[in-house]
This record gives sequence, C-alpha cells and structure tokens, in this order.
Amino acid sequence: MLSFVGAAFLVSSCDEDILGGLSDALSEGDTAAALKEALKVGAQTAATNLGQKDGYFGDAMVKIGMPKEVATAAELLQTEAGKTFLQAAGADNMNPDNIVELMNRAAETAAPESAEIFGNAITSMTLADGEAILFGNYTSQSASEEGNVTAKFGSDQAATSYLYDKTYSGLQTTFGKVITGTFDQVAVGGKTVNDAWKGFTSVYNQIADFKADPKGQLAMIGLKAGLTAAGKTALYDKVASIQHVNTDLGEYVTGKALDGLFTKVAEKETGIRTNAAERTSELLKKVFGRLDK
Repeated sequence: MLSFVGAAFLVSSCDEDILGGLSDALSEGDTAAALKEALKVGAQTAATNLGQKDGYFGDAMVKIGMPKEVATAAELLQTEAGKTFLQAAGADNMNPDNIVELMNRAAETAAPESAEIFGNAITSMTLADGEAILFGNYTSQSASEEGNVTAKFGSDQAATSYLYDKTYSGLQTTFGKVITGTFDQVAVGGKTVNDAWKGFTSVYNQIADFKADPKGQLAMIGLKAGLTAAGKTALYDKVASIQHVNTDLGEYVTGKALDGLFTKVAEKETGIRTNAAERTSELLKKVFGRLDK
C-alpha cells in the first residue's frame, strides 16, 4: 500500500514537472511571438508613415542629409570666396538642395515595400532569448554612427536592437535593390536622382581637376585668403582634400533610409512597451502587460 502511494506520488510529481515545463515553454513561446508581433506592427507603421509625402523629407529625425561631397559644395555656396572659386572652376551652377530632396523622395517611394521585407526577416528570425529581450537585458552588437560603443537603441527598444543586429546586413542588399530601383523613377524639377547625381559629380570632379590646373592653384590661394578672413579655414581644408567622387549613392541612401526605418520601428516598440493603449492584440496585452507590474 505504501509502495503504491509512493509510486502515485512520484507519478504526480513527474506530471507536475512536465506540466510546469510545458507552461514555461509556452510562456517563452508567447514572449517570442509577442516580440515578433510588436516588431511587425512597428515595421508596418514605419513603412506607412515614411512612405507618405514628406515622410522622410519633412521629418528632421529621419531626413536623409547630404553626402559629405554635397555638403562641402553647399558650404562653399554660402561664402563669397567660395562662390568666386566655384565660378572660376565653372561649377557655380550646382544645386545641392535638389539632390537632398530627390534622395528623400526616393526613400519615400521605396518605404512601403519595406514592410514585406521586414516582415519576412522578422518571421524567419529566431529569438534566442525572448525573456532577456522583453525585459531590456539584451546586449546589442550595434554601434552608433560615430563608431563608439554606444548602442543605437535603448533598453526599451531591445527587440528593435535585436532585429537590427540580426537582419541589417541582409536588408541592405534586399532594400538596396528597391531604393536604387527608384532612382530613375522619382523626379523633381524634371530631374531624376541619377540625373542630379551624375550632373553634380560631373561638376564636383571638375573642381578636383581645376585644383591641379595652374589657374586652379592660383584660385586656391585666393580661396584660402578669403575663407581664412571669414574664419572658415576648416572649409578650405575640405576643399583642398576634394578628389574625384566615387561615392556609391545607392549604398548611401539605402543605409540612411534603413536607419530611418529602424528609428521608427524602435519608436513604436517604445510605445507598445510604455503605453497599454498601443497594445492592440490580446497577445501584446498579455506579454507586455508583464512590464507594468
């Protein structure tokens, strides 16, 4: 009799252990599913909002700025000495602002297609430690643009940080094709992105050639005097270092466009974590509600 009771107790204990293990597994599964759902909501929101007119161009947080080559030319146009130099080089008809708008319009055109690209990446992603990500304990591998050890995202954006680490390089290739595909479709003032960039690089390379010319060398002396008098010696150094442009505009715009998309996904994740009203499904309420306790 005692043996029977003991055996029954052991079976009961084993059953409880098994059920407990299933419960834990289900909890971890729910957590992973909720994190993926939150990322999909964020990706869809980002794709929709950034895909509108001025989604990128009108939002200072994600607006794609000028490549360094364009920025140097824009700075020169703001100074009298710079204008004189550009005129001597035959390069005073550049329009850097047009390039900036075109890059942002291209990103806005491509943004809606990012939802499916993100969705596929999220679906296939394996969340190795959902609990750590949920509670903001995930250690990101993503470095900031400045190249230091500061992560791009905070602890309340751990899922986005995980997504960034696991998918960014692959997304560069996939989304890059979408971005570059818009370069001949999007036009401002009758010029496409490729038209504007080709025209700009042609003129910019003209400056590089002009500096090596005897007339250009004299013009550089005048430019240095004028910029030094204006307290802009750093700008002169930039001009002195100008060489033929070999920037891959597609890679540049793709990188900046993706950064903008991830920024908006992270913003949505923060909202879901901190605002119960943004948890639009029972799963999100169940899992992210644990953060409220």
